[in-house]
Amino acid sequence: MDFDRLDKIRSVVDIPLVLHGASGVPDEMVRRCIDLGVCKVNVATELKIAFSDAVKQHFADNPSANDPRKYISPGKAAMKEVVIDKIRLCGSEGKI
Repeated sequence: MDFDRLDKIRSVVDIPLVLHGASGVPDEMVRRCIDLGVCKVNVATELKIAFSDAVKQHFADNPSANDPRKYISPGKAAMKEVVIDKIRLCGSEGKI
């Protein structure tokens, strides 16, 4: 991350800044970006990985599974955990 550049950008624009591709970026770096004015953090890849890993695990544990209602639920639960973690990381817990 080029924090100096982000700081300079923030000083000359008055629009919300977005951190694209934040999946896998260390928490400390994400927090620093937020401190420097980032208002939106994209983590789609982390969500997709959590979902697919949980679904794969469900099929590993239940090789004959074929009901989407059964294998989507663990995927959604895994994504929810990532979302909760990211909400806390971004300091958005309890905000609407």
